[in-house]
Amino acid sequence: MQHILPQGRCQWVNPTLKTENEEFDEDEEEEENEDPDEPQQEEGPPLLTMINQDSDVDGLPAWSAARSSDLIPAYSVAVLKSNTWPGACTFGFDKKFENVYIGFGHKYSSENYSPPPPPPVFEEYLTDLEVTEVPDPTVADEQALLAMQQEQLEREAEEAEMEDDEEDDD
Repeated sequence: MQHILPQGRCQWVNPTLKTENEEFDEDEEEEENEDPDEPQQEEGPPLLTMINQDSDVDGLPAWSAARSSDLIPAYSVAVLKSNTWPGACTFGFDKKFENVYIGFGHKYSSENYSPPPPPPVFEEYLTDLEVTEVPDPTVADEQALLAMQQEQLEREAEEAEMEDDEEDDD
């Protein structure tokens, strides 16, 4: 298992060294370049160090330890959770262990972004006297309503004709 260096690689690469292609292309620039400061080689932490040597996270230890069960301690699984990398977990029983990481790839920060809470839930729609539920009309009721509307239209038409006739007589 390797450590990711601050350079973003697992193996350190000197960025000031030139490849063969760059040497042929940049012969003229060699005169201008003096001996630049050599960067120091980056090294990660040694493998298999003790967990008490890990740095604390905002006053918390780097790891939180727990047992899977307190009922039968002889058969319980030891669980270690990383406080530095939320989602990193190690569990072991006897001489067997596994590492699991289910996370977002971000170190813990007490200043994490937290989205604003959603707005409060709206009240239910208040019903007025104008809005009430009524049973659907039957076919006979609809036909009776249409007949009434037709009669009313005919009466209005007759009244309009009578008014027109009266106006014509004047």
